[in-house]
Amino acid sequence: MKQKYTGAGDPSNSSAACLRVAAAAIAERGSAFFRVLGPEEEVEWLESSLMLIWAASSGEDVAEECAEVLDELLGEESQADQFDPSCSEFFAARSLELVGNALSNALRPTPERVDSSSVILKEMLSILDFRLGGSKTVITRYGDPIPPPGPLESREIEEEQNVLGVQSPAGEFDRESVEQIRERAARFVMELIPYVRDCFEIDVM
Repeated sequence: MKQKYTGAGDPSNSSAACLRVAAAAIAERGSAFFRVLGPEEEVEWLESSLMLIWAASSGEDVAEECAEVLDELLGEESQADQFDPSCSEFFAARSLELVGNALSNALRPTPERVDSSSVILKEMLSILDFRLGGSKTVITRYGDPIPPPGPLESREIEEEQNVLGVQSPAGEFDRESVEQIRERAARFVMELIPYVRDCFEIDVM
Protein backbone atom coordinates (compact mmCIF):
# COMPACT_ATOMS: atom_id res chain seq x y z
CA MET A 1 0.00 0.00 0.00
CA LYS A 2 1.38 3.40 -1.00
CA GLN A 3 1.89 6.14 1.54
CA LYS A 4 -0.90 8.70 1.59
CA TYR A 5 -0.45 12.38 0.88
CA THR A 6 3.08 13.43 1.81
CA GLY A 7 2.72 17.20 1.75
CA ALA A 8 3.70 19.19 4.79
CA GLY A 9 1.05 18.74 7.44
CA ASP A 10 -1.89 16.39 7.83
CA PRO A 11 -4.57 16.80 5.11
CA SER A 12 -7.24 16.08 7.73
CA ASN A 13 -6.23 19.35 9.42
CA SER A 14 -5.85 21.35 6.20
CA SER A 15 -8.02 24.23 5.05
CA ALA A 16 -10.55 23.86 2.24
CA ALA A 17 -8.33 25.99 0.01
CA CYS A 18 -5.36 23.73 0.69
CA LEU A 19 -7.36 20.60 -0.14
CA ARG A 20 -8.55 22.11 -3.42
CA VAL A 21 -5.07 23.15 -4.49
CA ALA A 22 -3.50 19.82 -3.48
CA ALA A 23 -6.08 17.82 -5.48
CA ALA A 24 -5.75 20.17 -8.45
CA ALA A 25 -1.96 19.81 -8.52
CA ILE A 26 -2.13 16.01 -8.36
CA ALA A 27 -4.71 15.94 -11.18
CA GLU A 28 -2.51 18.21 -13.30
CA ARG A 29 0.59 16.09 -12.75
CA GLY A 30 -1.32 12.87 -13.38
CA SER A 31 -2.75 14.27 -16.60
CA ALA A 32 0.51 13.28 -18.29
CA PHE A 33 -0.84 9.74 -18.54
CA PHE A 34 -4.09 10.75 -20.24
CA ARG A 35 -2.32 13.20 -22.55
CA VAL A 36 -0.22 10.32 -23.89
CA LEU A 37 -2.52 7.30 -23.50
CA GLY A 38 -6.04 8.71 -23.70
CA PRO A 39 -8.08 9.35 -26.87
CA GLU A 40 -6.56 12.31 -28.68
CA GLU A 41 -9.98 13.89 -29.28
CA GLU A 42 -10.61 14.04 -25.50
CA VAL A 43 -7.41 15.85 -24.52
CA GLU A 44 -9.06 19.23 -25.16
CA TRP A 45 -11.83 18.23 -22.73
CA LEU A 46 -9.17 17.29 -20.18
CA GLU A 47 -7.48 20.67 -20.50
CA SER A 48 -10.74 22.60 -20.11
CA SER A 49 -11.60 20.51 -17.03
CA LEU A 50 -8.23 21.28 -15.48
CA MET A 51 -8.74 24.99 -16.20
CA LEU A 52 -12.02 24.86 -14.26
CA ILE A 53 -10.32 23.05 -11.37
CA TRP A 54 -7.59 25.67 -11.16
CA ALA A 55 -10.16 28.47 -11.40
CA ALA A 56 -11.94 26.99 -8.38
CA SER A 57 -8.61 26.68 -6.58
CA SER A 58 -8.02 30.40 -7.21
CA GLY A 59 -11.30 31.27 -5.52
CA GLU A 60 -13.44 31.82 -8.61
CA ASP A 61 -17.12 30.92 -8.41
CA VAL A 62 -17.26 28.07 -10.92
CA ALA A 63 -19.14 25.54 -8.78
CA GLU A 64 -21.95 25.13 -11.30
CA GLU A 65 -19.54 24.51 -14.17
CA CYS A 66 -17.53 22.03 -12.09
CA ALA A 67 -20.72 20.14 -11.18
CA GLU A 68 -21.72 19.89 -14.84
CA VAL A 69 -18.31 18.58 -15.91
CA LEU A 70 -18.23 16.14 -12.99
CA ASP A 71 -21.66 14.77 -13.96
CA GLU A 72 -20.43 14.36 -17.52
CA LEU A 73 -17.30 12.58 -16.35
CA LEU A 74 -19.15 10.23 -14.01
CA GLY A 75 -21.58 9.39 -16.81
CA GLU A 76 -18.88 8.49 -19.32
CA GLU A 77 -15.83 7.56 -17.27
CA SER A 78 -14.34 4.13 -17.85
CA GLN A 79 -13.53 2.53 -14.51
CA ALA A 80 -9.91 1.50 -14.18
CA ASP A 81 -10.84 -1.90 -12.75
CA GLN A 82 -12.37 -2.79 -16.12
CA PHE A 83 -8.90 -2.97 -17.61
CA ASP A 84 -5.78 -5.03 -17.12
CA PRO A 85 -3.37 -2.99 -14.95
CA SER A 86 -0.67 -3.51 -17.57
CA CYS A 87 -2.59 -1.84 -20.41
CA SER A 88 -2.62 1.81 -21.40
CA GLU A 89 -6.40 2.12 -20.91
CA PHE A 90 -5.95 1.39 -17.20
CA PHE A 91 -3.57 4.32 -16.77
CA ALA A 92 -5.77 6.66 -18.82
CA ALA A 93 -8.77 5.77 -16.66
CA ARG A 94 -6.79 6.27 -13.46
CA SER A 95 -5.69 9.66 -14.73
CA LEU A 96 -9.35 10.63 -15.18
CA GLU A 97 -10.07 9.49 -11.63
CA LEU A 98 -7.66 12.19 -10.47
CA VAL A 99 -9.59 14.78 -12.47
CA GLY A 100 -12.86 13.52 -10.96
CA ASN A 101 -11.44 13.76 -7.44
CA ALA A 102 -10.23 17.30 -8.08
CA LEU A 103 -13.61 18.35 -9.48
CA SER A 104 -15.32 16.84 -6.44
CA ASN A 105 -12.89 18.65 -4.16
CA ALA A 106 -13.61 21.91 -5.95
CA LEU A 107 -17.22 21.48 -4.82
CA ARG A 108 -16.77 19.86 -1.42
CA PRO A 109 -13.15 19.46 -0.29
CA THR A 110 -12.26 16.39 1.76
CA PRO A 111 -8.86 15.09 2.88
CA GLU A 112 -9.87 11.56 1.86
CA ARG A 113 -9.94 12.57 -1.81
CA VAL A 114 -6.51 14.13 -1.56
CA ASP A 115 -5.15 10.96 0.03
CA SER A 116 -6.88 8.82 -2.62
CA SER A 117 -5.46 10.88 -5.48
CA SER A 118 -2.00 10.83 -3.96
CA VAL A 119 -2.02 7.04 -3.64
CA ILE A 120 -3.33 6.58 -7.20
CA LEU A 121 -0.63 8.74 -8.76
CA LYS A 122 2.17 7.25 -6.69
CA GLU A 123 1.05 3.75 -7.66
CA MET A 124 1.12 4.67 -11.35
CA LEU A 125 4.54 6.27 -11.02
CA SER A 126 5.91 3.30 -9.11
CA ILE A 127 4.82 1.03 -11.98
CA LEU A 128 6.67 3.30 -14.40
CA ASP A 129 9.74 3.19 -12.17
CA PHE A 130 9.51 -0.60 -12.10
CA ARG A 131 9.15 -1.00 -15.87
CA LEU A 132 11.73 1.61 -16.83
CA GLY A 133 14.12 0.11 -14.30
CA GLY A 134 14.06 -3.25 -16.04
CA SER A 135 11.13 -4.82 -14.19
CA LYS A 136 13.42 -6.29 -11.52
CA THR A 137 11.47 -7.58 -8.55
CA VAL A 138 12.97 -6.86 -5.12
CA ILE A 139 12.16 -9.52 -2.52
CA THR A 140 12.19 -8.40 1.10
CA ARG A 141 11.95 -10.61 4.16
CA TYR A 142 9.75 -9.87 7.11
CA GLY A 143 11.36 -7.15 9.17
CA ASP A 144 13.55 -5.88 6.32
CA PRO A 145 13.28 -2.15 5.55
CA ILE A 146 10.89 -1.23 2.74
CA PRO A 147 12.80 -0.36 -0.45
CA PRO A 148 12.86 3.39 -1.13
CA PRO A 149 10.57 4.75 -3.85
CA GLY A 150 11.88 5.01 -7.39
CA PRO A 151 12.93 8.29 -9.01
CA LEU A 152 9.54 9.23 -10.48
CA GLU A 153 7.61 8.41 -7.34
CA SER A 154 10.21 10.34 -5.34
CA ARG A 155 9.63 13.36 -7.60
CA GLU A 156 5.91 13.20 -6.82
CA ILE A 157 6.65 13.17 -3.10
CA GLU A 158 8.78 16.29 -3.58
CA GLU A 159 6.00 17.99 -5.52
CA GLU A 160 3.43 17.24 -2.83
CA GLN A 161 5.70 18.70 -0.17
CA ASN A 162 6.25 21.81 -2.29
CA VAL A 163 2.53 22.53 -2.69
CA LEU A 164 1.82 22.92 1.00
CA GLY A 165 5.07 24.80 1.50
CA VAL A 166 3.73 27.92 -0.27
CA GLN A 167 0.49 28.34 1.66
CA SER A 168 0.00 31.23 4.07
CA PRO A 169 0.10 30.64 7.86
CA ALA A 170 -3.72 30.58 7.73
CA GLY A 171 -3.66 27.77 5.15
CA GLU A 172 -4.75 29.98 2.26
CA PHE A 173 -3.34 30.57 -1.22
CA ASP A 174 -3.39 33.81 -3.17
CA ARG A 175 -3.73 33.81 -6.97
CA GLU A 176 0.00 34.20 -7.44
CA SER A 177 0.72 31.16 -5.28
CA VAL A 178 -1.88 29.05 -7.08
CA GLU A 179 -0.42 30.05 -10.45
CA GLN A 180 3.06 29.18 -9.20
CA ILE A 181 1.86 25.71 -8.17
CA ARG A 182 0.04 25.24 -11.47
CA GLU A 183 3.12 26.17 -13.49
CA ARG A 184 5.27 23.80 -11.44
CA ALA A 185 2.75 20.98 -11.99
CA ALA A 186 2.75 21.71 -15.73
CA ARG A 187 6.54 21.43 -15.81
CA PHE A 188 6.27 18.07 -14.06
CA VAL A 189 3.86 16.93 -16.80
CA MET A 190 6.37 17.85 -19.49
CA GLU A 191 9.07 15.92 -17.62
CA LEU A 192 6.84 12.88 -17.19
CA ILE A 193 5.42 12.59 -20.73
CA PRO A 194 8.65 11.17 -22.28
CA TYR A 195 8.77 8.48 -19.59
CA VAL A 196 5.17 7.49 -20.25
CA ARG A 197 5.91 7.28 -23.97
CA ASP A 198 9.01 5.17 -23.34
CA CYS A 199 7.14 2.84 -20.98
CA PHE A 200 4.39 2.17 -23.50
CA GLU A 201 6.69 2.38 -26.52
CA ILE A 202 4.77 5.22 -28.13
CA ASP A 203 6.54 7.02 -30.95
CA VAL A 204 6.33 10.79 -31.27
CA MET A 205 4.70 11.68 -34.56
